[in-house]
Amino acid sequence: MPQQNTATTDAKPIPGPSETGLLKQAARLLREDTATMLEDLRQRYGPVVRLRTPTDGTEAYLLAEPAYVQHVLESNQGNYRKAAVYRDELGELFGRGLLTSEGDHWSRQHRTIRPMFRSDSVRSFADLVAEQTDAMLDRWANHAARDEPIDLLAEMERVTLLIIGKAMFSTDMETHAEDIAAALDVLRTEFQRQTNSVRPTIPEWLPTPHNRRVSVARDELNGIVYDLIEQRRGQAGEYDDLLSALMAARDEETGERMDDEQIRDEIMTFLLAGHETTAAALTWTWYLLARNPAVHEELHEQITTASGRRDAPFSFGGDDPTYAKRCVQEAMRIYPPVPVFVREARETDTIDGYEIPAGSEVLLSQYVIHRDPDLWDDPSRFRPERFAARTDEDRPRYSYFPFGGGRRICIGRQFALMEDQIVLSRAVGRYRLDLRSPRTEPGVDSAVTMVPDEPIEMRVTEW
Repeated sequence: MPQQNTATTDAKPIPGPSETGLLKQAARLLREDTATMLEDLRQRYGPVVRLRTPTDGTEAYLLAEPAYVQHVLESNQGNYRKAAVYRDELGELFGRGLLTSEGDHWSRQHRTIRPMFRSDSVRSFADLVAEQTDAMLDRWANHAARDEPIDLLAEMERVTLLIIGKAMFSTDMETHAEDIAAALDVLRTEFQRQTNSVRPTIPEWLPTPHNRRVSVARDELNGIVYDLIEQRRGQAGEYDDLLSALMAARDEETGERMDDEQIRDEIMTFLLAGHETTAAALTWTWYLLARNPAVHEELHEQITTASGRRDAPFSFGGDDPTYAKRCVQEAMRIYPPVPVFVREARETDTIDGYEIPAGSEVLLSQYVIHRDPDLWDDPSRFRPERFAARTDEDRPRYSYFPFGGGRRICIGRQFALMEDQIVLSRAVGRYRLDLRSPRTEPGVDSAVTMVPDEPIEMRVTEW
């Protein structure tokens, strides 16, 4: 049972903007990035801030203290469910997949999918990741020879899509890569519009140009996913991958198999959310390496001298982290792929004397906590040594939580860490990437995942 607390008269007052300021804060979301705005509120008002959601004007609370995050995600997790923004807006795309579902349905799906992401299963995909990375690097040879820049995010999204397609669905997604990227761009913009709008949005059934673009994007993705299911029909036993596991799974109580819609929901979740977050992490890691040449060179040296060859080492635990892993972890600290989680309180709760009313939303922002100077020395600097094993235990729990926490912690976190390290190691071992416009610092777009708000062009040169 979730912890239930009735309203108290001695609860601590929660600071935040005035009524006029709350309206201004909601309006700011139309023109500013959510994560950076939350960081500004934390600096102004402290670790607990009262704010207002722009969609319906209800109150919400930023909780920017590790202990408060732990309370929501672990200690009293039963009292907090996915917020409406996940159930409704993301639910339009992902259905009732792991990302959006709750309760018994989530538990059943999690049990079915979990074996694919055990450490031994993840390790078995290392060669596949290396092969896809090498194919990308072979393509980069033409860019290097012609001194043509690459679009960094586009390249990372492409390689991670191909990896997830092969690993989870035994399918070459090359022919779909451009269509998926274009559809995701439309839907990312739609999600931002829906969640940040302070005015009533146009009903989806009206055939406006915008609604038609959104509908076409969703139909495009659904067509790709349902084709994957149809092509596998009757052949599930011939493959050892996530798609076959989903098609063969039976409900423990009824013995029934998943229908195509349930399978579609999970495929969509892993195909899209699984590759986009990893692509974001790699994009920011490359960007920060380009901004910090000494770290870039140190990583190259460690990769090329370790065992005397260009290898793809990776580690899961903190006992002996590779330098590539430290670089990725530090990049995810500065630019977390998922910059904020939103939860909804089922019942009134009290956190460290602050009252959280039933039905209100709480915002748990990795972006804000990862940049808190009270938790991180010189937080804006890219310093991978922060994640050396000897210092890992010095940080408070939930001062770093790029994959979330509690029972809903990202199921694919080990796969993502393995993939990040292998892609980075093999690429840095062969090429150096430099910013084409080194004086330009991109803004961030954190509508769903945190990505640059404009293309980052990189020059490719051999070491």
